[in-house]
Formats: sequence, C-alpha cells, structure tokens
Amino acid sequence: MLSWRRLGLQSFLLLCLTVVLAGCGEASGSVWTSYEGAVNEKSFPVPKVANKSDQSENNSDMDYVRYTLSGISESTSLPEVYLDEIKSWGWTERQAKGTSNESSTLRVFAKEGHTVHLAVHDGSFTLMVPRNDATQTTVKSLAEDD
Repeated sequence: MLSWRRLGLQSFLLLCLTVVLAGCGEASGSVWTSYEGAVNEKSFPVPKVANKSDQSENNSDMDYVRYTLSGISESTSLPEVYLDEIKSWGWTERQAKGTSNESSTLRVFAKEGHTVHLAVHDGSFTLMVPRNDATQTTVKSLAEDD
C-alpha cells in the first residue's frame, strides 16, 4: 500500500515533468508574436524563432536567405497575424504577374522601391531580394484591376 508521503512525491514529480514538457513545447501562436529584421532586408519582419539555415554567397541576381520554421508548409497559407505584421512594417503585398497569391507559395511585397519575395516551403521559407533593377520582378498592386 502506498504511503501518503510516497503518493505526494509521485504527484509532485509528475507535476514537475508536466511543467517541463509544456515549457519545452512550442505553442503555434508564440511563433508569430515577436519579430526582427531579416538578414538580407532589415526592414522586413521575420519571426524571432525562425533560424537562418542558408544564405546566398555568389548569386549576383538575388540575395536570398532561407529560414527554418517548424509548422510552416506549402499547403497552408501564411498566418494572417504575420501578414498583418508585414503590413505594419510598411510593406504592401503585390502580385507577381502570372500568379495568384491565394494558390501560390510565392508572395511578393514592396516598400519604398524595394521588393521582397517570400517563398514558403515545408518547414522553411526563403526571403529573396533582387540585387539590381534588372532582376526586379514586374509586380502590380493587388488592388489594381487587370
């Protein structure tokens, strides 16, 4: 028969284990609450929990940085809270000619003559910034009619 002391100790250990496991797990909402400027475009927000995994070194046309971020995938769209954050940093979503932003994993944003392409992959995303005017993608405002 278990003594009250032993039962109390087991309960305490179970509670501690639960707290530790809950603290180690990443709540999906917490990913989208804190931001910092991207490595290749400081004025473009990136979730602080995203980890830079790759950056272009010798690409003369495009400066790109790949970030890993669990929970992001090609089959789901970017969370509205992230799109709102991008807008609050002064960026306007544009549509690359020949694509639909609802069906594409590539999103295009513009601000003060700068363009950022955001491509979503399974478990990561890539931010691409054209290095010169020759590589700028023709974009149009989503509010404009064809």
